[in-house]
Amino acid sequence: MGNLYSTGKRSNESEETVENHHKKTIATTKTTNCPDALTTSSKKSSSRQISALSLGSLRLPSNILTGRPKRKSQTSLKKSQTNWPSPISESLFISHFKRTSRNQEFQIDSIIAEGAFGSVFKISEKKNPSQLYALKVIKKSKVIEENCVQQIKTEVDIQKQCGHQKFLVKQFDTWQNKQNLHILSDFIPNGELFDLDFFNIQFPLYLIKLYIAEIALAIDFLHNAGVIYRDLKPENILITENYHLKLTDFGLSKWLKFGETTKTMCGTAQYMAPEILRGEEYNHAVDWWSLGIIACLFFTKEYPNTKYYLQSEESQLIEKIESEYLTPIDGVHADSEKWQLTFYPKSYEIIPSEGKDLLRRLLEVNPRYRLKSVMALNRISLYMKFNVDEKYVQDQSPLKMMEDCGVRTLNKKEAVFENF
Repeated sequence: MGNLYSTGKRSNESEETVENHHKKTIATTKTTNCPDALTTSSKKSSSRQISALSLGSLRLPSNILTGRPKRKSQTSLKKSQTNWPSPISESLFISHFKRTSRNQEFQIDSIIAEGAFGSVFKISEKKNPSQLYALKVIKKSKVIEENCVQQIKTEVDIQKQCGHQKFLVKQFDTWQNKQNLHILSDFIPNGELFDLDFFNIQFPLYLIKLYIAEIALAIDFLHNAGVIYRDLKPENILITENYHLKLTDFGLSKWLKFGETTKTMCGTAQYMAPEILRGEEYNHAVDWWSLGIIACLFFTKEYPNTKYYLQSEESQLIEKIESEYLTPIDGVHADSEKWQLTFYPKSYEIIPSEGKDLLRRLLEVNPRYRLKSVMALNRISLYMKFNVDEKYVQDQSPLKMMEDCGVRTLNKKEAVFENF
């Protein structure tokens, strides 16, 4: 019994020793939070490792129990690596053009067009060759040299935010590599409006109404979104597979709210409004003047006499011309006979009266009186039985109109694209 009692007492003392050791270890851990302190304690207790069982429910990290320093994981090593600064040619565009290039996903089929800053290619997906896109490739060096970094960013923003409209070319993605910027957009198969043998085809009146309506819907949408287009011309109007129209190339576009003006002289001379040529401040009305020039080409195949303005370097002469040749009638300036002979092409006389009315309203010298909205377009005589509405216009078939009138269409598309 004495031996049994003695054994029990030693057992209790052993438990107390472990418990005291446990408390000391925890106290040391709280005080130092350092593996070395526990290693010293372990050496004093014959270098024995403290098992998790001897500490009851307390679970400490294995490195604290063994006294070994904790290894860094691969993830933490990667995070700790230095982030070196990007090259200036990359960081300038990183907000709009991601670093990850997608060039390896596509193959170039042909070149569509070449411009001052780069080229536009027809490309297809390698995994799905029937999926076609247009890829605009812009040289970084040229953009930086011409100080056009912000202009490129604005172009991307406008097309990205407005490209969902039915008569605007949609943008899908943007990226960059060391030398170039890339803009991936819809591929429009029938090329530019000029590819339709624009100056040789006599368009039927109903087709002219339809095409003017589609362009008007596009620029009216841009204006309502706070954008001025400034480069409306046949080269920037593309023909879809069903022969509807889409505007492309937003390189000269700019964010401009209603009521605001700008003064940058840009665009193509034949399509520039008088206020731009005079060096005055202008607003969204300049896009409607350009639409008037295109309408004049549809009807007559000739440009109005824009040299009438270019010959004068002083705005006083233009103001004199306006006061002598134009008289306001019900808020709209009517054309005098002398003005018609000076400004409009000779074939102006054979245009139907509703066509003349359209040109007179769009090619109004004073932007305050110029037609400049789809709502106003809907009210003129040319569109009395025509609804200038996106859905209504999309439901029309320009291809059928051409075939009914015997207009030659681009049935030789392959030959056209081979020449690009």
